[in-house]
Amino acid sequence: MLQIDENKARKAFKALFKHEKEKDDSVNETVWLTIATRKNIDLVKSTPLSIPLRHAIQTPATRRCLFTKDPQKTFKDLLISKKIKGVHKIIGISKLKKEYGSPEKKRALFSEYDAFLTDKRIAHLLPRILGKEFYKKRKEPMPVDLTKEDLQKEILRAVRSTFMQFNYGNFYAVKIATTGQSDVQAFENCMQALPHIIKGVYGGTKNIRSLQIKTSESTSLPIYDAGKIDEENDNDDDEGEEEWEDY
Repeated sequence: MLQIDENKARKAFKALFKHEKEKDDSVNETVWLTIATRKNIDLVKSTPLSIPLRHAIQTPATRRCLFTKDPQKTFKDLLISKKIKGVHKIIGISKLKKEYGSPEKKRALFSEYDAFLTDKRIAHLLPRILGKEFYKKRKEPMPVDLTKEDLQKEILRAVRSTFMQFNYGNFYAVKIATTGQSDVQAFENCMQALPHIIKGVYGGTKNIRSLQIKTSESTSLPIYDAGKIDEENDNDDDEGEEEWEDY
């Protein structure tokens, strides 16, 4: 397991959240945990890995769309018969191809829903169907097992999780919290997610060079650096880390 200085990590989250609130308290930003690896990862793997969080990022107001196998009606009837909550739209894969084929239709679908789920049996088909924009903007559909007996529990598991997907490169980002939560909740999410993230990184602990937290516009704050375990606060070699007064 990585030697995380929990006291330093808590301070990093506190500083990040303070910075974001001072900037604009009304904007709810995603908090990212970024992972830099020592060696490039080059894997053919299209299914995101589910990572349970202690505090769900999604809220009761989150609107979700579920992609299913054909026929669409079978799964719509299944969710209705089981009185499943948390899914606001069901689209079968044939309908997805036929009615949402144009870039304009895909953008409209992307904007209409806050989160997407998919039957895990078709997850590998979606990157080609949905296109790069869905994945660049990090709304990858979360796989769910629609054959589960307790389907509501399976949907809730996905809703209360984040995900990661390593394909190629040596730098990755995982949604870990939002600024609508507290810095303590974000820290707790991070600590709960780390064992799952480490398992998901090719090469495990030995291949992790650093871990940092940030929002889309903020400076990155380190919470782990393999090369500076005993001197984390000295001579940072990344761009401007630890520049905030209270960190």
